[in-house]
Amino acid sequence: MVQEVRIVPGWLVSRLMVVLRHAHPELPGRLGRERRPDQVMEIIYDAQAALMDQACRSRGPAEVIPLFARARQRQLREAASVI
Repeated sequence: MVQEVRIVPGWLVSRLMVVLRHAHPELPGRLGRERRPDQVMEIIYDAQAALMDQACRSRGPAEVIPLFARARQRQLREAASVI
């Protein structure tokens, strides 16, 4: 019976706690002493969602990259010469 029970190794849990702390302050408490893979994966998914949310909120507006810069410059020159 005991041989069929899989648990997340302790060395991995300690490293996971570091990531969880960065993701959200409540996540390490949710993990607690839990080492069953299914339960740990649920908490990892929540951490991923929190980190993605943080990443999206930290970004400012994107810089607009002109795809056809030369064509735009030519249009501006032509418009200026017509006036």
